[in-house]
Amino acid sequence: MRRFERMMRTTLLLSACAALLAVAGCGGPPTFTGSGAETIEMVTHVVADGESFASLADDYYGTTDAASFLAEANGVAPGFALDRGALVDVPVGEEDVARYARRTEAKSHYNRGTEHAEAGELRKATEEFREALRIDPRFVDAGYNLGVVLLMMGEPSAAVAMLDQVLAVRPNDPDIVFALGKALFDGGDTAGGLAHFEHALTLDPSHEEAMFSRAVALLDVGRLEDGIFALDAYLRRHPSGSWAEVARTRLIELAGEAAFERLRASEGRDVPGELTIGTEPATGAEPGTVVPWEAGRP
Repeated sequence: MRRFERMMRTTLLLSACAALLAVAGCGGPPTFTGSGAETIEMVTHVVADGESFASLADDYYGTTDAASFLAEANGVAPGFALDRGALVDVPVGEEDVARYARRTEAKSHYNRGTEHAEAGELRKATEEFREALRIDPRFVDAGYNLGVVLLMMGEPSAAVAMLDQVLAVRPNDPDIVFALGKALFDGGDTAGGLAHFEHALTLDPSHEEAMFSRAVALLDVGRLEDGIFALDAYLRRHPSGSWAEVARTRLIELAGEAAFERLRASEGRDVPGELTIGTEPATGAEPGTVVPWEAGRP
C-alpha cells in the first residue's frame, strides 16, 4: 500500500468506505457549502507527500467537490500540483474543524491497518480499518482498503457488500469500480465482474487491471473471439505490463502461433486473413484467473 503523511497532527494513507458507511449515513451531504459564509478562522496547512486540493477538501470539508473552492482561495487552479512543505490556507467553520479532528484521529488507525496489511496480518488490518471508519464514517480510503483486505482474506461476499457502499459514495472512481468487479468475479458472478471491468474502462480506458481482467472474464463466459481481441488490446496498450507475458502465452494457446503473429502485425480488431480460434484452452491453461491482488492501490 502507498502511504503518505498529512500534516496538522496527522498521517494518512490510501482509499474508500465500508459497512459503517450506510449505518452512519456516509452518503449524506457535507456541511460545507463552499461559500465561506460560516468561516470562523483560516488554518494554514503544511502539504505532505501525495496531497492535493482534492484530498485536502475531502479531509476538511468531507467532499472532493470543494477542491475548486480551496484552490481558488489560494489563488491557483484546482489541478495545481502541491509540493511537499507548501503552505495552503484553508478557510474553516466549526463543522469543518470537528470533521478534521475526526479524520486526524482516524488516520492513526488507518496507518496501523495498512502496516498490518503489509505485514500479512490481515485480521488485525480489518480491525484497524473498521475502527477508523467508526471514528470517521466518511473516510472513504479506509473502507476501500477494508474491502480489499476482505478480498485478500477470501471473503468476496463481504467485500462486495462494502465496496458497493464505497461506490455509492464515489461512483466515478475506476479503482473502486474495478475492485467491486473483482470481488464479484471472485464470488462466482463472472457476468457482474465483467460489467464492472467494462465500466471501469469507460472511466479510465487505460486501466491495466481492468483491461486484463475484462479479457479473462470474456474468455470465462465463452466469448472466445472477444476475449482474444481484448488480450490483444491489453498488449497494445500495455506491452510491458504486469500481465503482458501471461497475455501473450494465452493468445498463443487460444489462437495458435501463426494467428497470434498475424494479429500482432495487424492494426487491431480487423485482422487480415482468417483467424482460427480454438474452442478449448490448451492443456494446462488456467481457465479464469483475474489479476493478482495486492493490498490497496499501487
